[in-house]
Amino acid sequence: MLIDNITIIICIVVLLLTVVSVVANPFFRSVKSNRSYKEEGCELPPITVVVLSQNDVEALDMHLPLLFYQDYAPGFEVIVVGEKGDLDLEAVLGKYADHKNLYTTYIPKRSLFMSKPKLSASLGIKAAHNEWIVMLNASCAPASDKWLQSIARNIDDNTNLVVGYSNYKDDVKPYRRFIRLREACYYLRSAARGMAYRSTGANIAFKRSEFIGKDGYRGNLQHVYGEYDFIINKFAEPGSAAISLDPDSFLHQECRTKKTWTEFCIANSHVGSHLERKSRMRLTYAFDVLLMYLNYAALIAAGVYSGLTGRWLALVIAVVCITFTLALRIIWVKKKCRLFGERISAWAIPFYELSLVWFDMLTRLRYMRADKHDFSTHKI
Repeated sequence: MLIDNITIIICIVVLLLTVVSVVANPFFRSVKSNRSYKEEGCELPPITVVVLSQNDVEALDMHLPLLFYQDYAPGFEVIVVGEKGDLDLEAVLGKYADHKNLYTTYIPKRSLFMSKPKLSASLGIKAAHNEWIVMLNASCAPASDKWLQSIARNIDDNTNLVVGYSNYKDDVKPYRRFIRLREACYYLRSAARGMAYRSTGANIAFKRSEFIGKDGYRGNLQHVYGEYDFIINKFAEPGSAAISLDPDSFLHQECRTKKTWTEFCIANSHVGSHLERKSRMRLTYAFDVLLMYLNYAALIAAGVYSGLTGRWLALVIAVVCITFTLALRIIWVKKKCRLFGERISAWAIPFYELSLVWFDMLTRLRYMRADKHDFSTHKI
């Protein structure tokens, strides 16, 4: 067995790269709540649930009962915001007219200077009777009848935002759920350890007075998308955001078609390029991905070179390190899956991770080729 300086260098390099790449991983970093979770019986604020409904009447019909039967003693109201003249929407709302806590407001069919989602959100928030607002899309379903209670129990005197976990339903392809889970690990950790940056979707709580007092979406009105991200990004303050990790507080969203998924990813790319504090998040993401690929490339190269030159110790170390890398990366993902109630096959995780750079490149290419007028209300 040949042991020389080259063998020693190879062993040290692959060992160091393995350790660093395994820990430079959003699934390895802990995501812990930064608030004391209130016990049952503690005073909680009344809440307004603002539901944004756009071309998803069937989902609204399915999910409204899940909102009405929330177990929330302080009281809550549900404000559905839809498009004026939508007869299907009016028919669905008519089915639930006997619910005294249901309110409806409408936006015009045409909105010139503000996107329909942002206009819907603004009108719903202004129509609210309560200070604390929880906002979601009609395509979202609460995980349990304790959803509101679980979100509200993260609110204290130092909180102005609550960010909950949101992912697609279990019938959505696991790759899409994996991407959102990975993003959530970045965003929830950012909210818990410093300043909230953005979210993976809906499921946020915030103060009505702050939204109105700081002119709502002013500064972001021209962007068609990002009605949740811009609220978080604009109103976040150091240490002011709480994250909710209780499974009862989760939301599950529908994503029926590949087109819906693709459009969301492209819009997500556009919104991300206009958020404050994006540089640090992008650098962290790029560092994690770069180290992962660098580690795999170095291990394969070291193994091949060591085998060809008869450096069997280095070959064994390379094989052990690549096995160690795969095993630990799968373990970290599965731990987060248990935390967030996700089901993703262990065998698929390495392939999902290795596809990240191609997924990002394809999304970026689609965004670059897209008509930028599609992302702005200012068409001229």
